[in-house]
Amino acid sequence: MREILRRRAHLLPDLLLWAVLATATVLDLAGTWSPLAVAETAAALLCLTAALAVARRRPDAAVAVAMAFPVGQQFVITMGLADRFGLAPLATVAVTAFLAGQRSARVGTVATIILTAVLVLLGLVVAEAVAVGLDVRDFLSRLVDWVGAAIIVVLVVVAPWLFGRYLPWRTRLYRGGWEVAERMERARAAEADRARLRERTRIASQMHDSLGHDLALIAIRAAALEMASADSPEQRDAAADLRASAHEANLRLREIIGVLREETDVAAAEPVTDLVQRATDAGMAIRLLREGPDPDPSGPGGQAVHRVVQEALTNAAKYAPGTEVSVTVVREAGSTRIDVEDTGPAGEGPAAVPPRGGGAGSGLAALRTRVEGLGGTFRAGGTGQGFAVHATVPDPVGGAGTTDAAPADAVPGTGAPETGAAPTRAAHTPPDPSAEGGGEATETRRAHDEARVRARRSLATALAVPLSLAAALTVLGFALLWWVSANSDLPAEDYQRLAVGDSREDVEHVLPLFAYPERSVDPLPPEPPGAECRFYLTDHEGGLPPVYRLCFADGVLVAKGEFERIDR
Repeated sequence: MREILRRRAHLLPDLLLWAVLATATVLDLAGTWSPLAVAETAAALLCLTAALAVARRRPDAAVAVAMAFPVGQQFVITMGLADRFGLAPLATVAVTAFLAGQRSARVGTVATIILTAVLVLLGLVVAEAVAVGLDVRDFLSRLVDWVGAAIIVVLVVVAPWLFGRYLPWRTRLYRGGWEVAERMERARAAEADRARLRERTRIASQMHDSLGHDLALIAIRAAALEMASADSPEQRDAAADLRASAHEANLRLREIIGVLREETDVAAAEPVTDLVQRATDAGMAIRLLREGPDPDPSGPGGQAVHRVVQEALTNAAKYAPGTEVSVTVVREAGSTRIDVEDTGPAGEGPAAVPPRGGGAGSGLAALRTRVEGLGGTFRAGGTGQGFAVHATVPDPVGGAGTTDAAPADAVPGTGAPETGAAPTRAAHTPPDPSAEGGGEATETRRAHDEARVRARRSLATALAVPLSLAAALTVLGFALLWWVSANSDLPAEDYQRLAVGDSREDVEHVLPLFAYPERSVDPLPPEPPGAECRFYLTDHEGGLPPVYRLCFADGVLVAKGEFERIDR
């Protein structure tokens, strides 16, 4: 039950989002509760439900589904079946566009959806002009309305989508900064531990080399003195006590050296099966393939095999969480072959795991030194999204002997994956604090710089593109309005020069390009019998401007007049 609830935990935010958007849609569209309003509300809720249902698996498709209702609503308005455009469905479009920017890196799909929506709206304008027979002025007025619709598309689709694309880079930059700081802190701690171990080993070596040698010489001289004093029991007893004291001091020195070196000693190797089982119990997905008997765990070959598998599993647990690991241990003639491969970090999108790469980390270098010191081979590197470690460890000649641990300054923390071993992959080596002040940048530093640049670029794009598009469309709309208005006004002096009886051809040379729509004149004066009348605007300040009416019959101007309009 807990597993089912965990898998479906992501549904709760989606349900809450659906409830908020559905409530806003119902309140916006169903205010009158007319049959048309109920149908519009049902269609809007259907599009909302379908869009949120596919928003996680197909975020781009969710944008297209959400855009379907506003475009369809505009089609209904164009057909004259409705006269009110609901605004709540635009919130659904904005939300799905924002989620698409966060969850999908596809640019072409969303751009195609936006372009398709704009072209469909333009097609509705053209279809209305063809079906109704709009004149040029009315068609240009509809184009201005289309420009306004395109601005709305920019505001509710382009801007949220670009901001959605910006947030993952901002999150990666924020997390990357803390991760860099954490790795630097770990690097300092690891370097301090290595320095302490180096110092302990140096002291132990000096004590062993100098004091041990001196104590051994003292014991030898005491033994010689004991033999030379055979005739003097007192001197013989004193020499024997001196020899015993030197031997006891040498034993205590060995104990002290053992304490100083205890952190660098090689632990007794456990069977590979037990090592893999402990990692599996810790939560890793491991597939083990064994052929032949295991090497002697107490010998250098068995310890090297154990160390290779242990280090590879530690790396997989640290740098590829959720990965699937395959471990192959094959005992061949005179050697043991080890292959450990992982499939890379589980999940999509930007991840917080540093990028994989080549190089030589301290752990891998220690393994290489140990394996090649036994006469074997060692390879480690990336395999696409994953990482692989391949080693061949020969059996020791004579079947005896021990393998010294790697130098203290090259041995990172060891243990099974759950023990939190220090990073060993070269690409994931914590950044050297000295790199902050100069020197060659590490992979982590380069990844952090890239995230910062991409975040700034995404933010600039999210601000500049919508504003630029909206500004360009606004300028286009106002330019169309100005051009239509400038070519619809009949100056008063030109009107005064017109006289009843002038030919229609002479009059049209004076008239502006566009006539004023007759349906916009209120009240509409009666027309002379058999005449065709046109209306033209004139310059006016304050209130509704008056209109000029020119009536033609039989190719001549038969009537002219100026009429005031009433603002209703």
